Amino acid sequence: MGEVGDILETCMLLDQRLADTDDSKNRVDVILEHISLAENKLKLKCPQFRADLEWMNVSRPLTLEQLRGKVVVLDFFTYCCINCLHVLPDLAALEEEFTIQDGVLVIGVHSAKFENEKISSNILSAILRYNIDHPVMNDNEATLWSELMIQCWPTFVVLSPNGNILQFYVGEGHRERMIEFVRTCVLFFNDKNMLSSHDIPLQLEKHKRDNTPLKFPGKVSFSDNIIVISDTGHNRVLVLSKEGIVQHCIGGKERGFKDGNFSECRFDSPQGIAVQENHIYVADTENHAIRMIDLQKQEVTTIAGTGKQGNDKAGGNFGTEQELSSPWDIVIGPSPDGQMESVLYIAVAGTHQIWAYFLLDVKWYHGKDYKQGSCVRFAGSGNEENRNNNYPEKAAFAQPSGLTLGHTEQGSFLFVADSESSTIRSVALKDGAVKHVAGGERDPMNLFAYGDKDGKGIDAKLQHPLGVAMVTSSNSLLVADSYNHKLKLVDIGSRQCTTLWGVDREVTLNEPGGVCVDSKKDVAYIADTNNHCIRILNIQDTVITQLPVIFQNDTVGSLTIRLADILKPGKEPEKYEVINVVPGSEVKVNLMLKLPDKSCVNNEAPSKWTAVIQDDAGSEIFSQTGPIVESSPQGLFSWRVPASSQSKVSIYLKAKVFYCDESKACRMKEKVYLQELNVDSVDAKSEVLFDFSC
Repeated sequence: MGEVGDILETCMLLDQRLADTDDSKNRVDVILEHISLAENKLKLKCPQFRADLEWMNVSRPLTLEQLRGKVVVLDFFTYCCINCLHVLPDLAALEEEFTIQDGVLVIGVHSAKFENEKISSNILSAILRYNIDHPVMNDNEATLWSELMIQCWPTFVVLSPNGNILQFYVGEGHRERMIEFVRTCVLFFNDKNMLSSHDIPLQLEKHKRDNTPLKFPGKVSFSDNIIVISDTGHNRVLVLSKEGIVQHCIGGKERGFKDGNFSECRFDSPQGIAVQENHIYVADTENHAIRMIDLQKQEVTTIAGTGKQGNDKAGGNFGTEQELSSPWDIVIGPSPDGQMESVLYIAVAGTHQIWAYFLLDVKWYHGKDYKQGSCVRFAGSGNEENRNNNYPEKAAFAQPSGLTLGHTEQGSFLFVADSESSTIRSVALKDGAVKHVAGGERDPMNLFAYGDKDGKGIDAKLQHPLGVAMVTSSNSLLVADSYNHKLKLVDIGSRQCTTLWGVDREVTLNEPGGVCVDSKKDVAYIADTNNHCIRILNIQDTVITQLPVIFQNDTVGSLTIRLADILKPGKEPEKYEVINVVPGSEVKVNLMLKLPDKSCVNNEAPSKWTAVIQDDAGSEIFSQTGPIVESSPQGLFSWRVPASSQSKVSIYLKAKVFYCDESKACRMKEKVYLQELNVDSVDAKSEVLFDFSC
C-alpha cells in the first residue's frame, strides 16, 4: 500500500508543478521528468489481471504480458455513474489521436456499484448502449480497484509499456491534461524504442448484434393518438400510431447536434420525452440540451443548452445561453401561480438537480418573475446526496433520472426516480419542499442503501430506478425498478411499495428505463431498454404485450427489405389460395400462431416477422418487419392497395419463431408464405390471415 501511496504522492506533485507552468516546452520537460522517475526509480508494477475475469470487445482475455509495448490507460468505471458517461468523449478523443498500432490502448475496468452491474451480460448491454469500442474487463469483485487503492468513479490509471504505473486522474475534466500526458509518454517511449505496433484480439460486441427496430429505448410518452419513443441507441425519436406504425422518424442513427428538418436534425442519446399538442420536447442527454420537435413544421430546434456539458448549478439564462449537464427526463407541469402546462421540469442528472424551463412568462417562488425561455434551478444543491429538506435549494439528489407529475389532496407534486440513491422522492410545487417516498435510508450520505424488498417507505428497497409514472386510478406510482428488472407500485398515501411485475413472470424485463401511464385506459407503456422493445401493461389485469414497431417505405429512416432477404434458394414459400381485394382498400395482415400444447414463445429470443409486397411487374412496393408476440391472431400491419389498376400483387411473409416446449427445450421454426391478391371488386376481402403451425 505504501508503494501505491508513493506514486499517488508523486502524481499530486506533478499536478501542482503543471498548474504553475504555462509554457508548452516546460510542461513537456516536467512530464518527461515525472515519467522517468516513475519508470526508472519507483518502478511500481500494475497487479496482474485475474485470469478468471470475463472480458468484452475482445475474442479472448488480455494479460499484462500481451500489453507489453503499449501505453495503457485503465478506465475504472461503473455503467450507472453519470460522471463515467461524461468522460467517454474524453476517451474517444484519446483513441482518435492514438491507435493501437501507435502503441496506445484504453481498457475499461468495470468495478460495479450495484449488484446488477456485476453481471457481464448487463455490462455488455451498457457497452453497446454507450458505444464503447475498447476492451472492457468485468472486475466483479473490485480486485484491481482495491489493489490500486482506487477511491471513486471514474479514475484513470496510465501504465508504461513495461506495466509500471505512471499517472492517476480522478473524476471528470482531465481530457486535455490526460491527452497531453499520453502524448508525452509516446514521445518518451518512442525515443527508447519501447512501443510496439502489435495488434490485440479486438472483437467489438456491436459487430455481433442483429439490427433491431429499436436500440436501447430510454423513455416513452404518449398523447391521444401517438406514442413517442426515445430510440436512444439509434440517436433518434420515433412517433408511432397506437398500432405501432412509425409516422415520423426524427434524426439519424449517427450521433450529432444539429437542428433542422426531420431528416437533417441529429441527436445524441436522447432520453426524456414530453408531448404537448403538436410539440414534443426531448431531453437530448449527451448533447446536454433540450430540443423541441414541431410536428406541423416538421422541424427540430434547440431551446436550452449549448451542446456541451456545463457545470452551472444556479441557472437563470435564456435558451441556448444556458448550459446544462446530462438532462435525463422531463415533464410539463404548472407553475406556482397556477398557470397550467407553463413549466418544463427537467431532471438534470449531471448536476444532481431539478431545473425548470419556462414555456410561458410565470411568477415563480418568492414573487420572482421569469420570462418565457429562461431556465433556472428549481431544487437540489448540486451535491450528490439523498438529502430531503423543506428548502429546495438545500435538498440534494443523486442522479435524478425519472420524473412524473401527480396531483393529490395536498397539492401538485413532482415525483422523482432518484437513481443513485435508489429512492423515489417528491417535490411539492407549492413551495419546493423535497421529501422521501420510498427506498434508500435516512443517512443522506449513504448512496449504497439499495436492494429488492417490498415494504413501507424506508423499509422498501429499490435498485437504481430510472422511471416513474402516476397511476391516477389507484393514487399510486408505477416505478421502473431498473436494476431489479421489475415494475413496482408505490401507494402515495401509505408509501407502501409492492412488486407488480417481477422476474418470475412469463416476460422478463431487462433494465427498464422509462414508463408512462395512460390513465384513461389504465395501461402503461414501458421502455424495456435492454430488450430493445416497448411493452404494454394492462395494470388491472397485469397482462403484458409488446408494441410492434412497423416502418413503412415512405417513412424517413425506414428499413430497406428486399424479397431476397426472405426467400431461401431452392425453397418455395407455402402458397395460399388467391383472394380478391378492392382497389384503394386497406388490407389487414394477421398471423395465427399455433404452438404445440404446453409450449410458449421464448420472449428472450428475437422472434420476428418480415413482409415484402410485390406488384405484378415484380417490383417491391412495400416492406415491413416487427416482433412476434404470443397472441392469436396477432395484427402485423395494414396496407392500402393502390387505387390504380393492378392485375395482381403478392404478399411474401417470413415468420421466425423461438419457442420453449413442454420439456423447457428452446426450439426455432421458420416459415415463408405467399399470398397473392387479385385487385378486383368481386367477392373482395379486407383481411389476410397467415397460419403458422409448429
